[in-house]
Amino acid sequence: MTAKVKTPDTDLIELSGKWVYKHPKKGHRLDVNNTVYIVKEGEYDKSSGLDYMIVENTTTGEISMVFEGTQGTQDFLTDGTLPGSIPNTQLREADAAYKNQSQKYAIKNVSGNSLGGGLSNYVASKNDGIRSVTYNPAILPEGTYDKDNPRITNYVSEYDPLTLGERGAGYGDRLPGESHILQNNVPWLQTILSNHTGYDDDGVTVNGKKIPIDADAYLPVGIWSGKVLTSGGTGQKIDINPENIRVLSNSLRTRMTEQVNMGQFFLDTAVDLVNNEGSHLDDRTVSLQKSFDNLLGEGEFGGIITSLSNYADFRDGMEKANPLCFAAIDMMQRVRTLPMLGELLDVVSGTFLSVGGFLSDIPVLVGDLIIKVEDMMDQVSKVKLQAVPELFKGIDDHYLSDAMVTELKEHYKILDENKDIVVKQVLTFSSQVTYVSNELEKADKLLSATQKVESVGTPPPTQQFVLKESKALKNGMGKKQQLLDKNYKAFTSKTTSLLVPALSSIYSIVNQLKQAIKSAIMHLRNLQTGFSLVKIPFTDVDNQAKEELREYIKKLQEILLTVKGVGSAVKDLQSNLPNVLAAYRPYIDTALFEGTKFQDVILLNKAASNIFFSAEMVFEDIKYQLSGNKSAAVSSLDKLAVQACENMKTLLKQIKRGSIDV
Repeated sequence: MTAKVKTPDTDLIELSGKWVYKHPKKGHRLDVNNTVYIVKEGEYDKSSGLDYMIVENTTTGEISMVFEGTQGTQDFLTDGTLPGSIPNTQLREADAAYKNQSQKYAIKNVSGNSLGGGLSNYVASKNDGIRSVTYNPAILPEGTYDKDNPRITNYVSEYDPLTLGERGAGYGDRLPGESHILQNNVPWLQTILSNHTGYDDDGVTVNGKKIPIDADAYLPVGIWSGKVLTSGGTGQKIDINPENIRVLSNSLRTRMTEQVNMGQFFLDTAVDLVNNEGSHLDDRTVSLQKSFDNLLGEGEFGGIITSLSNYADFRDGMEKANPLCFAAIDMMQRVRTLPMLGELLDVVSGTFLSVGGFLSDIPVLVGDLIIKVEDMMDQVSKVKLQAVPELFKGIDDHYLSDAMVTELKEHYKILDENKDIVVKQVLTFSSQVTYVSNELEKADKLLSATQKVESVGTPPPTQQFVLKESKALKNGMGKKQQLLDKNYKAFTSKTTSLLVPALSSIYSIVNQLKQAIKSAIMHLRNLQTGFSLVKIPFTDVDNQAKEELREYIKKLQEILLTVKGVGSAVKDLQSNLPNVLAAYRPYIDTALFEGTKFQDVILLNKAASNIFFSAEMVFEDIKYQLSGNKSAAVSSLDKLAVQACENMKTLLKQIKRGSIDV
């Protein structure tokens, strides 16, 4: 039997997306996917912001270090607002913490979500022999990263707002290792937070039906390997022996049965909505203007220009440069009156005048930047008034006309029958595998494992599972989808024309501010050099000046880091704005129908699609493992698995046809 991984990726996803945020204390027991983990160390609420826990898998004894991401429901993307904004000091501190804990524990895995994922990937990039598993990780600062590092695996949920913004802005190459996109959530503003962390204790309810949203709830996990299956991957071929047949039988009776039954339940609910609500599917009650704020606020730099509180934090942070510059100027005025400065003035001739000029410019440029950001906020308001209405053109109470509702009902009647056939097919396959497993138990105990498998005959024949073709919605939502596409194009064009000039103005001021800060730092360092050559007797004034210079330079460097981040974010948002808007389109398309029954249909369809997509990937792995076996029984099971895969593919296409494309 193929050995399962010692600590499954699914467990690391849950530990980093759920448990570390709860700050479990040392000795606390964590129940994760039927495995018990004990917290060995818990470091939380540190002033530096570097929080983590060390846990032990009690089944295998393996130790993992889990970094915590940014906390809070409103500011969970704080560290992703500016590209590469994870400070180098925090990256180095994470590496130092790992090295320190490695003296006590044989750490095999590091993991994290969001900011924690960025720290985890950094540690794995810097240390050999350590495995990093992340869920929706933050990007690392600009640099060169090994995209083929086999020890790093990033799982990215399809609608994670942080990753959508990063990919849209062109930062996809700043994740080391392998990255896999998972279809395990829905594009709904209510699920933005859970789409990012993967977990929400309150859960999500659609039309009175609870939708499981845990990141690892319905991931396609290999039945024998325990690893998350990814598109295009087949994994290592296993031996088809009695033990592995029993593993397959048990898994099909439990997890797979539960999974397809849940998918069936969601589609049943969607079918009921279409059949019973009819023309009321599109009784709209709310607008998209607030939704637009929520979406743009999750993108690069977007949190600053769509939130008054975030803007205030940004403004206050930038204005810290003002008293700093004035204090530095005052210090230099005092230095110029000191005695015995001939040697110092020889070294730094002209520096006093130059640095004073740059230090005077910085507060002026900070003021200009704040004004430009406020102008940008005004432009965002104009987007809501002028561009957002473009999305609604033709999407009115008659968007789903009587003819469309009739066609939807016809399609959903076939979809309803076909999903029942697929579920029955999966359950029948499960019973066939159980039959073979039971026959293997009865086989002569003197036979070898291979002889046992070859001795068992084919399971009893079953009915043919043939899906019906739907004649309705041949072109999916057809003209309805085309109308959404047309509206989105007009929305993007108007939004771009409103925001790009404002972004350009901000970028120009940021560049001037960045250069002024760099020049001030350079000249202050020249003063440091001068002070290193003098010693004023009978006083410690020169030492005080040296200490003040070090502090001014340090604080200016911190402000420079923020300014550089703003500059990169604004530049990339300016050049990639259409891509960023396109990345968030699934959320906007779904929000267009907020408050309507059709939105519930969209969400239920997507949830069911995720589940059947996962089941289909698992069956692809089953088919691969069963293929090529000479045993009559296994060969028969292989054929059944092939048929199940094909029917799931057909069902998935029909589900997609019955909803707008999100």
